[in-house]
Amino acid sequence: MAEPKPKRTLVRAVLVSQLAFAALVGVIAIGCLWWVSNWVVRDNLDDWAIRWVGEMESLGSGFYVDTNDERFLELERYLSRFPEIQYVRYYDVDGEVIYLESGVETPSMYPQLAAAELETLSAAVADPEGYVMDLTLEPLVRISQAVERESIISANLFSARSLDELESESTVVGFVELGLDYSAYDRDLLSGVSAGSAFIILAFLLLLLAGRIALRRAVQPLADMQEHLERIAHGDLEVRIPTSSHREISAIGEALETALEKIRERDRHLTKLANFDPLTGLASRYHFMELLSERLSHCARQGDSGALIFLDMDQFKHVNDTYGHQAGDEILAQVAERLRQVVRRDDLLGRFGGDEFVLFVGDIDELGADAVAEKLLRDLGEFPLVYDGVSLNANCSLGVAMSEGASEGEPGAGGEDTSIYSPEELISHADLACRLAKSQGRNRACRYRPDAKHMEAIKSDVQWQQKLKAALKQGGLELHYQPIMQLSNNTVMHYEVLVRLREGDELYFPNQFLPAAIRFGLMLEVDRWVIDHAFMQLNWLRRRRPDVRFSINITGSAFADGSLANYVKSKLREHDLPAAAVIFEITEQVAVGSFSEALPQILELKSVGCEFAVDDFGTGYSSLSYLKRLPVHYIKIDGAFIRRLTVNRTDQTIVRAIADIARIMGKRTIAEFVGDAETLKLIREIGIDYGQGFHIGKPISKIEDLDDRQRVIPLRRTGSST
Repeated sequence: MAEPKPKRTLVRAVLVSQLAFAALVGVIAIGCLWWVSNWVVRDNLDDWAIRWVGEMESLGSGFYVDTNDERFLELERYLSRFPEIQYVRYYDVDGEVIYLESGVETPSMYPQLAAAELETLSAAVADPEGYVMDLTLEPLVRISQAVERESIISANLFSARSLDELESESTVVGFVELGLDYSAYDRDLLSGVSAGSAFIILAFLLLLLAGRIALRRAVQPLADMQEHLERIAHGDLEVRIPTSSHREISAIGEALETALEKIRERDRHLTKLANFDPLTGLASRYHFMELLSERLSHCARQGDSGALIFLDMDQFKHVNDTYGHQAGDEILAQVAERLRQVVRRDDLLGRFGGDEFVLFVGDIDELGADAVAEKLLRDLGEFPLVYDGVSLNANCSLGVAMSEGASEGEPGAGGEDTSIYSPEELISHADLACRLAKSQGRNRACRYRPDAKHMEAIKSDVQWQQKLKAALKQGGLELHYQPIMQLSNNTVMHYEVLVRLREGDELYFPNQFLPAAIRFGLMLEVDRWVIDHAFMQLNWLRRRRPDVRFSINITGSAFADGSLANYVKSKLREHDLPAAAVIFEITEQVAVGSFSEALPQILELKSVGCEFAVDDFGTGYSSLSYLKRLPVHYIKIDGAFIRRLTVNRTDQTIVRAIADIARIMGKRTIAEFVGDAETLKLIREIGIDYGQGFHIGKPISKIEDLDDRQRVIPLRRTGSST
């Protein structure tokens, strides 16, 4: 690749332009000077030539009367006064040379007047000018004129009162030829013009030098600004632009200062949004992981131990269900403030997500970590949290994981990072311990102990994380499509998009890899991958089946950063899809747990035409108040109520109640896990709108098969049922 040409400086560009313009003007001026001077001199010399030839005629008239020597002397004296005159020839009327006077040694080198030229001169007597000029012998200029003699022929000589009344007659008696050399004038003119040109060029060079100095001083503030602009280009926003006495440069500096301040404000705002949770003010999940990585490296170098405490609120969803999301936000903010009061100044504290908090305490052993965990439990339990005059318990479960560093004298101490666990592994340890605390009755703390079972679970989590990252980068994820049948006419115009992870010949299902994706913060990337690729496949399919629609599952991570609506709208435009072709499925837990983040984005997407479905309804928090507030169009009844629907009256009652409630609310119902004809017949009798399950159709791995698939599915018989 060719290297870019170096850019010219502003001073050089202006000076080159100035020099080019000055040179052009100088050339024109010198040319005009030469032309005008030459024209004036030539014109003046021509006038002198006419005058000289006239005087030569007068001085030479004696040659045609007598041979007075005084005439010769007078002619010689006259010629000596004018060195321009090279020679003078006099001819008689027949063209014979009767006299030649010359200032050069060999005037005969110049040809005599020919007969035709003599006739021309004779005819020119009547012309007022009466001369002929020949320029063909450059540098010699030859001018010729007839010599005439005038005689009075009038008879009334004595009676005439003036010469005008006398009649006269002119007779050509000969010719005079004058040779002139103007080369001396040309040399003088050339010398003068050359000297003038040299003076002009010198003046231009002096002006150029003065202009360069003046221009450099004028634009020096701009040159001084170059270094600061380069620093800005490399990301240094703490640059201070120098001031200038020039109004324009000062205006540029002020504008740059204003722009820098705006950028600094924006960066501070974006950094705060990225690094700190807006609700609690604690470090965000990603920022906490960055800080934790630095702290673990420091502990490893110093040979210190630290403890990570994973805190998860107990029954926090009950607060949201009972008092609303605003109450939940207020409680989380109070918990964060209480944690700030408990921890030390140097401890790391962050909100990991939802109602989960993380704390890293450095320079502490196992007993000290257990004591900190017990203090957290006691402080949060003894001081109730208050919302709208109501006291609420803030019980929580804690998981503690120790981070071991290289001790003194061991390899790695004194500068090399030898921490046993990575931040992700330490989080997984504490999370596992927290789940153990919840399984043992909640409101307690458990410490992670690296036995074989725990190590295997952590190893599995890390392996799934690595597999998922590789799949996202290398195309290891793929989409399958399960038909959803409309029960009123047995048609399938609606498919649920299911994500799978393929590694070689192995195909993994979401319950195997998505938990690791959630724990390691990869879920948002997975959600966006599914949306983008599902939209691309739907665009291909709708060109063949224009009325087909896709249901796409999204998790709470998709709502976390508030950009889901904008992302979906941009992908709809990119893949040329109508919003009405897309249904997003969210679980009860996501809808309730991320209500404040999810609701504005759901409303925005609904306004452009997208629809929403509540998935796995009936197994989560079953909050009818949330169902009434959520702008969803479909309720997907969890398969736990459908699998044994034909033999379990309780399940039948629950499904009928859900169908009745949905009908009253104007929402459509979808029954999952329809595995046989009897179940299909029963949900149709209950009034369910759509069915989904292996009896209706298994997930299809190739989008091309959806184009060939029958839109009307024939009912299959099992026993006597239809």
